[in-house]
Amino acid sequence: MTRATPTPRRPRAPASASQQRLDPIGGLAAWPIAPVVALIVVAYAVVGTLTRPHEIQVPALALAAVAALTIAAAALVWAARPDLAPFTRYRAIAVVALGATAHLLAAASTWQYNGMIQDDFTSIGLGLLLLALAPFRPWKEILIFGASAAVVVGVTALAQSPYLGVHTPPLLFVIIAMTQVLAPALAAAAFSRQIVNSIHRWQTDARRAIRGRTEESRGLLAQAVVDHRLANLGADVLPFLADVLERQNLTAVDVKRARSLAFQVRRVLVAEVDHTWLDDLIDRERIILTERGLNPLCVIADPERRATGFDSDQRAAVGALIVALCTLKGFDPTSLVVQIAGSSAAPTDTAHTTQAFGLKGARPTPAPDTTTIALVTSAQAQAEAQARVRASAQAQLLAATTDHARPAGFGAVIDTITIQAGISLPSFERRRALRPYLSVLRAVFAGVRVTSRHPLLTLEFDAERTTTKGIK
Repeated sequence: MTRATPTPRRPRAPASASQQRLDPIGGLAAWPIAPVVALIVVAYAVVGTLTRPHEIQVPALALAAVAALTIAAAALVWAARPDLAPFTRYRAIAVVALGATAHLLAAASTWQYNGMIQDDFTSIGLGLLLLALAPFRPWKEILIFGASAAVVVGVTALAQSPYLGVHTPPLLFVIIAMTQVLAPALAAAAFSRQIVNSIHRWQTDARRAIRGRTEESRGLLAQAVVDHRLANLGADVLPFLADVLERQNLTAVDVKRARSLAFQVRRVLVAEVDHTWLDDLIDRERIILTERGLNPLCVIADPERRATGFDSDQRAAVGALIVALCTLKGFDPTSLVVQIAGSSAAPTDTAHTTQAFGLKGARPTPAPDTTTIALVTSAQAQAEAQARVRASAQAQLLAATTDHARPAGFGAVIDTITIQAGISLPSFERRRALRPYLSVLRAVFAGVRVTSRHPLLTLEFDAERTTTKGIK
């Protein structure tokens, strides 16, 4: 009997991942859940307090419980705001702690006079607060919060069981009280786990397909680059070669001409290798602004080509922000400045480029060729080296688009990108226009800082990339 080949399991998302982290746009769409849940919690707390005045013995504690639950709901809405993304662990702890405090205050206000625990608004409100954490926090964390809150509610129910109006085993009251918290928490954890795994599987499959297509086209790409370089050589170098071979004589003038051509070829190759995706983006925006009748002056300061170390999510976020700035009303087309700097080593492909074409910014020196044949050989070698560099850079960028969990042995390197633009808009209009973009930026970058000094707007954010030992 032949044993069937087992189907390989798809990789699961790391336990620390959340929907907001993996899918910032989806997390932005899920934000309305927070204010809706907060409104329900506050309304139910007020109604639950007003409908049972006969059970409340200490009105001050009851008011404090409503106030604490209201503050917890307000903290949930504030922490989930798109312009303050991501929703951090400490914010979640604050929301759950305030909800648990409200429950203890409410239990103290009705001590020995609580008729039944099924209508306690604090336990239900605490469960709803946990439910609202589903798009923002990892599922294991939600489970821990839910279990902790359920223990607090269960202990409180156990302590109140002798004074309740219904006589039944105390364990039943504990189960009923804990269910009001655990059920929403388990639902939130299940949703978070399922949506995160689905997003991670989709991203993994997409990257695998992109990697496969890249491997298939790598050879064609390298050959196309070499053919393009040889075609460029045909305009000046090949006629010069044909003339020398026809004369069968090499003069001092020919040597000078060969060195001049070598310098030109090298300069063109280095300039094209130094071109990054950020240059392409700014070039497109310059064209669009020019077509609108403007005179743009967009400056890029990236001497070490650190933009090549950005992963696909970071590139998309930066590109969307720059496009949004260029289309804002009141944007000054002569004020856009994009600068990338870092204190650590530049991305790997920059090192390869330096080895192939020399230090960027250094004064080019003519190659000590003494024959024209050596010139053509050097030009072809440079073209092939450029093709290898581009293929290597593509592979590295595809590998960089893995999840946020990094294998052991990898270290994080921080590159800081600064974007400055003059925008003649009121502060509230600028905040409203940038809010969705800041939400995405805070999810894919380590830190985002916004400085507004009218009309100059400055955004700084840190991009993490990984390095391994042995890579320069």
